[in-house]
Amino acid sequence: MGVSTENPLPPSALLTALVAGSLTTITAFVALEYFSHTSTLNTNLKPVAILNTMGVATSIATGVIAFLIVWPLIQMTSALGGVIQFQFTDMRAPIVGHQFLETIREQGNNPVTWGLVFTIVVLGPLAEEIIWRGAIQQGLKQIGVPRVGALLITAVMFALFHWGAVPKYGHAAAIPALAVFGVALGFLMERTGRLWSSFVAHALFNCANIFLFSMLPQ
Repeated sequence: MGVSTENPLPPSALLTALVAGSLTTITAFVALEYFSHTSTLNTNLKPVAILNTMGVATSIATGVIAFLIVWPLIQMTSALGGVIQFQFTDMRAPIVGHQFLETIREQGNNPVTWGLVFTIVVLGPLAEEIIWRGAIQQGLKQIGVPRVGALLITAVMFALFHWGAVPKYGHAAAIPALAVFGVALGFLMERTGRLWSSFVAHALFNCANIFLFSMLPQ
């Protein structure tokens, strides 16, 4: 999630804003899905979720497998970006790649923390996949952008969207890695025709980052 944290909101207000934004996006998508099923005004519009006959369970399993495959590539891209940055600037990339992780640590074990975790692992990825892979990537294709072009443009936009949430000196490591991740998510969308696969991979990515961050010493 790409919210800037240069002047962070109080954690409870941040949680409220994230939940509200995510639920608004998800609700709008569900409504569009419903009306696209019931409306006969335009038979050329197909709901994103049923562009392919692949079942939901298979799509979820595909998302899990894809995450396991792409995770090492993301880490290698991030490490390479960090090395290049250090060679040119003598500045090491921070261990923490997203400001929200620091917010979670600072909050400790309380309802706001668990609300943030749920939002980052479930609501946020679902809303982002609806926007990036469901709306923008498919929208670019509908206006004539080739499939590969739409995928790459969306992946780059997705990575740059997170610029403000990346800590200082972390962009060289985080942004290229997020672009690689965006390409993988876009490929999943194109391959399966469903948002389930990209959502599951995105959720597992966020979950893995939270887990690894929680293992770091205080």
